[in-house]
Amino acid sequence: MEIPNEFFTVESLLTLAGATLITTVVTNALQYAFSWNPKWFGLVIAMIIAIVGVILTPEYRAIDFLIGVLNGFFIYANSTGIMQMAGNPQEAEAAVPAAKAVKQKRGFMDKWY
Repeated sequence: MEIPNEFFTVESLLTLAGATLITTVVTNALQYAFSWNPKWFGLVIAMIIAIVGVILTPEYRAIDFLIGVLNGFFIYANSTGIMQMAGNPQEAEAAVPAAKAVKQKRGFMDKWY
């Protein structure tokens, strides 16, 4: 097995795992650095990655853009954890209101959605 020269490649970043990683890291980094976290920004990043993936395909058709948009939603869903959620996040926050009130600074992995 050959050891790759790069940590990330364009091909690896355009996989579901790579695209989810980019979306999560970019949105979390902006939230942490600038306290800027609109819910829609992660969706925009995911859509850009998905459409770039379509454009980098050698021979793409119009239907491929529809699939790209659907993939963008899938990337966003994976990045936000929607695919793994069980329960209501409002219930969890209501269970510890004092902890939420004390927390002033956002951490890198705090929710941005």
